[in-house]
Amino acid sequence: MMALAPAASAANGPDRPPTFEPAAPPALAGKSAQPAQARKRLTKFEARRIRHACQGRANERGLGGPEREAFLGRCYFGRVSTRVERQQCRQEAAARGVERGSLRAYIRDCVRDRLRAREERKN
Repeated sequence: MMALAPAASAANGPDRPPTFEPAAPPALAGKSAQPAQARKRLTKFEARRIRHACQGRANERGLGGPEREAFLGRCYFGRVSTRVERQQCRQEAAARGVERGSLRAYIRDCVRDRLRAREERKN
């Protein structure tokens, strides 16, 4: 449904009735001009892609039974945690103003450094 607003009466003259023109659409509640934040959750398609890649690696190694289950858990959650690190590095790069051409290398180095630091904290 379109809202109508009366046009300026000076343009119509004294002996013409006011005309109605479409008004500007109302602003949507809760929406801002800022871009949406990056997704925090995996989509089902990303999760499926990661899961299938891990299953393929388990098949290549010929794993079965409890070994396979343990491998799949480590593989899947390892890749998901790497994805989270990539998202954080991408946000950090945007905050620092890293150029698009060097963004990929920056993210790769950032993820490697973060994962190395996490492993050092564990040990």
